[in-house]
Amino acid sequence: MKRIEEALAYIHGRPKAGKKDSFTRLDALMTVLGHPEDRLNETIHITGTNGKGSVATMVTAVAKEAGFRVGTFTSPFMTDFRERFQINGELITPADLILYTNKVKEATDQVEQASSGQLTPTEFEVVTAIMFLYFADQDLDLAVIEVGIGGRFDSTNILKTTKVAVVTTVALDHQAMLGDTVAAIAGQKAGIIKPGSKTVIGPGVTNEAKKVIEAQAKEVGSPVLMAQVGSFHSALSGSFQADNTATAVLALKTWRPNLQDEVIQAGLNQAFLAGRFEQIKPKIYLDGAHNQAGIQALHQSIKENLAGPVTIIIGSLADKNVDLAFLELEKDPQITLALVPFEGVAGRPGLQKDQVDLANQDLIWYDSLDQALSENQNQTVVITGSLYFISDVRRELCQKKS
Repeated sequence: MKRIEEALAYIHGRPKAGKKDSFTRLDALMTVLGHPEDRLNETIHITGTNGKGSVATMVTAVAKEAGFRVGTFTSPFMTDFRERFQINGELITPADLILYTNKVKEATDQVEQASSGQLTPTEFEVVTAIMFLYFADQDLDLAVIEVGIGGRFDSTNILKTTKVAVVTTVALDHQAMLGDTVAAIAGQKAGIIKPGSKTVIGPGVTNEAKKVIEAQAKEVGSPVLMAQVGSFHSALSGSFQADNTATAVLALKTWRPNLQDEVIQAGLNQAFLAGRFEQIKPKIYLDGAHNQAGIQALHQSIKENLAGPVTIIIGSLADKNVDLAFLELEKDPQITLALVPFEGVAGRPGLQKDQVDLANQDLIWYDSLDQALSENQNQTVVITGSLYFISDVRRELCQKKS
């Protein structure tokens, strides 16, 4: 591969899914690559139903401000695939992405050949391998690594260099993969806690989830600290960021207890994350509230920050539980709900009209986002739903703007 388009085509052409409770494919791949994950220095590993990206962004901004060299791995990306691999906030270069994709492709081919096609690393496993290989060569002081889904069986969880394991929030999401109860989901997320690490829990984590996390931490001998909202504030918009800020600050202070408060605040002032209650045009906001808990947090931010009538335009995946939150939004006389078609992503279709059953049917269906925007051009609009949807919308609207 000599062009970035070829590298991206290879990555996105990998199988999307495989057996979720096994590291067999990834272990085989890492063995061929020489286990680059073991060459990382120290890691802050972040899981949670919501808030992972925000906390990772804030931790990175502060660590960079304090003079550390930080690698950050997040998912999904918002407008450019290279956002997933950053060093001190700078995206991986196209040349490096091509270089490391080629190395991982060679290793993947070897694994598939040696196993007679029985082991075929998935897209996320390939992306994770690229990240580990790239970060291992970067002489990092800190790697900030965001879990893809869950924790216990997530590809990122082959890490052995975790100093701080962070659980931001626990709510119902990805139930088909993670379990139908908050306790079951907490058990999956607690799977990132390692012996020798410390565990930080976000202020909004319920007692039910907290007990599960504490039990897992006790089992591996990891001290548990619970974040509390304090006087720090970040440049990220939305009232829900208060909890995320507290979580990020405690994770940082747990990693480096001698970090000075003024350095922490200076770093938080630099934090930026696209698609989190982000104003992209006059009267148009974007927020990736992709599940029930996220929509409830978004509703709170709307009430605190936006005056007058607001139209919420939603494009969601069908396997999310956002429709449970619609009922709460319906009761707010200041809010009009609108759904637009969203195709979804591989193997995960978008929410369709006949899948939503509302009490009083005060839900507008538009044939397209363009129609929804043109019919609401004189009032405040918040576009939300799947992060994949938000990514598409942001790319489209920001390109039009520029």
